[in-house]
Amino acid sequence: MTDEAPIRPEARAPRGFADRRGRDLTAERRIVARVSEVYERWGFEPLETPAFEYADALGKFLPDADRPNEGVFALQDDAGSDEPGEWMALRYDHTAPLA
Repeated sequence: MTDEAPIRPEARAPRGFADRRGRDLTAERRIVARVSEVYERWGFEPLETPAFEYADALGKFLPDADRPNEGVFALQDDAGSDEPGEWMALRYDHTAPLA
């Protein structure tokens, strides 16, 4: 056994994932609220889509039906039995569901 303390990893954010705080978040919320008001005034309804989609629904965008996790983040649904569940993939573009 050694008396040396374990080396702790340095806390750092991955590229593109910065912490955002007070003033920036408040400004963003105000902008989103204002834009939402304008859209709704012109008859648009709010829409929120899930982050995951069954892989077969992503269809032609997946590189290979046998390996749906190739090129996108995917996981297999827990079917709750001995049978494997369906593949689900993280949506990488919300253009199609919005359209």
